[in-house]
Amino acid sequence: MQQIKGYLLIAAASIIWGTMGIFGKLAFEYGINPVTLTALRIIISSSTMLFALVLFSRNLLKIEKKDLPQLIVFGVLAVALQRVAYFYTVDLTTATIAAVMFYTYPVFVTVYASIFLKEKITSTVILAIVLAFSGVALVVKAYEAAWLNTNFLGLSFGIITSLLFALYFLMAKKLRNRYTNWTLLLYGDGIGAIALLPTLFFSSSQIITYPPQLWTLILVIGLFPSLTAYLLFSYALKYVESAKGSILSIIEPLSAAAFSITILGEKFEIWQATGVALALTGILLLFYKPKPKN
Repeated sequence: MQQIKGYLLIAAASIIWGTMGIFGKLAFEYGINPVTLTALRIIISSSTMLFALVLFSRNLLKIEKKDLPQLIVFGVLAVALQRVAYFYTVDLTTATIAAVMFYTYPVFVTVYASIFLKEKITSTVILAIVLAFSGVALVVKAYEAAWLNTNFLGLSFGIITSLLFALYFLMAKKLRNRYTNWTLLLYGDGIGAIALLPTLFFSSSQIITYPPQLWTLILVIGLFPSLTAYLLFSYALKYVESAKGSILSIIEPLSAAAFSITILGEKFEIWQATGVALALTGILLLFYKPKPKN
């Protein structure tokens, strides 16, 4: 029953994450730019987290001075710039393409582990990488040169998002030896918010004119896919192994696709749907570990 609870929490978190691009796409219709949206998003999530930890768990605010440089890199590159790149991908392409490209990050983590940690790349891993990138190629309509050229900038941001989240994954894995997910979420979002504060100063004249509908979308993004989903996922890991949790979280691009079709009215070609299936199959294979022979 505990495992089932964990799986349900991860599924819920993944579905909520899948709304990120949808709410972002709706917000962009009001004229907000991806940098400003990211800054406001992480200010809301980090200030909410800070308030909660000050009230209930002040011990989680403590960090070691020697870790501050790592946390700054983590907050600026792996959090702030990664999330800016993600929203640019959403703005310039579609919510589904952004979600599928984002989920290629395990490929980059695998390549990093092979080059720098000397982990062996098996035939299964090679097949997984081929499937993942073949699927992404279909999703981004690489078979249509005109579409590809028109959307080149957005797709470039999609690759940057995946690379920076691979950095997030690797840094968080190392830092979790000393800090909880709550501490990393607070300092990652908090430092990222500080890094993006100057952009709010230059956008202040536009920000004060935002309509209530846009502020509602900003608050929803900041409190739900940015905060609630992470907390649900972190809590679920008490009952489920992290590897299994990561596998189950690929529900996110599927939910993003479903929301895109039903809410935004995005149309999917048969080759793009095939690409989603191929990409997710490849990502699942990356998590596959055969049982050792006795």
